[in-house]
Amino acid sequence: MPMRRFALFAIAALLLTACATAKEQYVEDGYRLLSGAEITELVSGNTVEGLYGSGAGSFVEYYAPDGRISTTEPRTQNYIGTWKVNGALLCFTYPTGTGSFPKCVEIAVKDDRYVQFRTGG
Repeated sequence: MPMRRFALFAIAALLLTACATAKEQYVEDGYRLLSGAEITELVSGNTVEGLYGSGAGSFVEYYAPDGRISTTEPRTQNYIGTWKVNGALLCFTYPTGTGSFPKCVEIAVKDDRYVQFRTGG
């Protein structure tokens, strides 16, 4: 599979209820939640460029096929961790860093625009 770059817009809601409300709005607007197999195909061996919904800046992540993840945030630091798909969730483990990242996210798509939703934590 050739390496692809795609943009992902992160919804960084402060409360789970706010996140659910945002997710419901996106689904009403025609976004479709991806399955686990679709998430794996989307990220494995690819680079993600994204913006945090909270306005906290941007990030670039590379998802190696062996489950490693490397994240760069221009104004802060780099993070090294692992990724895996659990059901229809993309889950991260970062042994270093601030711990401000969600452990798992759902991903929705519409017209080649991707949005991720925090699932707790």
